[in-house]
Order: sequence, then structure tokens, then C-alpha cells
Amino acid sequence: MKINKIFLFAAMALTSLSLASCSDDDDFTPGKAAGSNDVYFTNQGNQTVSLEATSFTITLGRSNASGALSVPLKQIQVSPMLTVPATAEFAAGETETEVTIQVNSEAKPFTDLHLRLSIPEEYTSPYKAPTNGVPELNINIQKEDYAPFKTGTYFSEFWETEEENIVLEYSPMLDTYRFQHVAMDETFTFKVDEEGNISVLQSAFATAYVHPDYGVISANRSSDAPSFVDVDEDGVTTYVFCFEYTVSAGSFGSALDYFVVNP
Repeated sequence: MKINKIFLFAAMALTSLSLASCSDDDDFTPGKAAGSNDVYFTNQGNQTVSLEATSFTITLGRSNASGALSVPLKQIQVSPMLTVPATAEFAAGETETEVTIQVNSEAKPFTDLHLRLSIPEEYTSPYKAPTNGVPELNINIQKEDYAPFKTGTYFSEFWETEEENIVLEYSPMLDTYRFQHVAMDETFTFKVDEEGNISVLQSAFATAYVHPDYGVISANRSSDAPSFVDVDEDGVTTYVFCFEYTVSAGSFGSALDYFVVNP
């Protein structure tokens, strides 16, 4: 990049003139001193979290741990169902501290709650703060009523995997089940009707696997076979899922997955 010398020399001349015009009679008021504690939110920025408990924690860090420090938490936007402590407390020698946010027990499941906090400027470093000058934490929270329902072993024909101790959760409000499919890194959500038929809520999704020739492998609800709940003569419950796996060039066909509930 070339420098405009005419502009540069003009700027230097103006600076020199400005310095020459200063006198001892000019009033000078020092600006606000920058903070020396460099306090920040460890997960700074925007976040979205799902919450099943009645509280959660946020973490603050600092670079100067020489003594105890009480840091005010400025509440920019806080839902009425959330209770935030007035300060975050660092003990001497601590570089991190946790603050517990309480969620009112009357908060309705599956409604959004908002939390936006900042740290006063005098506790921060101007060189590490974001563009607005102070560290901020902005969280969208959705309270849930999912709770552990059963545990079991998941078998996948297509992926040829077996995962033990998978937790099946249930939401009474939604009448919906869910679990984490480890092989595909995907949360499955489904409903079961009175006759034991399973409806998987996702119609299709991209898996975490990429075929070397045909790209991303997608899983789709299969029309070849139904998904259903089976209870054998010993009383063992199995959730049976049928998926069709496809790539851009076509289909690998359908395969069954089994979630066998632990006795």
C-alpha cells in the first residue's frame, strides 16, 4: 500500500502547530483510568442454552489474581423469572469464579428467557474488551421439562455400531422422547402413539459423515418399514427405527436401528 506523502506532511504540520499552541495555562482533566483487573466472561458473546434445572452458572475470569475482588454485574436485560447476584466474587489468588443464576420454579417450560450482562469499564481492559468497550454476555435460555426416562443400548445396522448407557429423555408437556445418537452426533426426537407406532420428528438431516466420492450422507425417515415399539415375552422394551441413508448419487437403502431399554 502506498502512503500519500502530501497528506502525511500536512498532518504532521497540523500536529506541530497544535503542539506549539499549547501553554501552561490550558486546563487538563485526566480521563478515566483503565482497569487493571481485566475481568471478562469466559464465554463472551451470544449463546443459546436449553435448561432442565432450576439454576445455571456463568463463569468470569481475570488476569490479575493478586487479591480478593468484588465485581458488579450490570444487568442490561434480565427476564423477570431469572435472579442474578449483584456481584461476582473473586477470592485472592482466583483467576476464575462462578456465578449462579436462579430460575424461578414458576417459569413455564419451552418459553424463552433472556439474560444480558456486562462488566463495568473500570474492571476491564480496554485492549481486550469488544467494540462496545465492555465485555458482555448475552444468553437466550429455554427452560425444558425433559427428564431422564430410561437408559439403554443403541444398535445401528447401517453404522455397525453399539453404544451403551444412552439416556432416553421424556417431556410430559410435549409428550415427546429424545436421545443423542452418538454415531451420527444428532439428537433424535420422536413420539409414540397409543398403538406403539413411532413418529420421528426429523424428516431428514445431514449426518456427520462424508462419503469420499458422493459427499454428505443423509438420514431420512424410511417409507419401506415403520418405526415402532416392541415388547418381547420377557418384558424387554425395544424402540425400532427405520432410516433410509442417501447421498447425492442415490440411496444406500434402508436399515434398522434399535434402542434396547435396560432391564
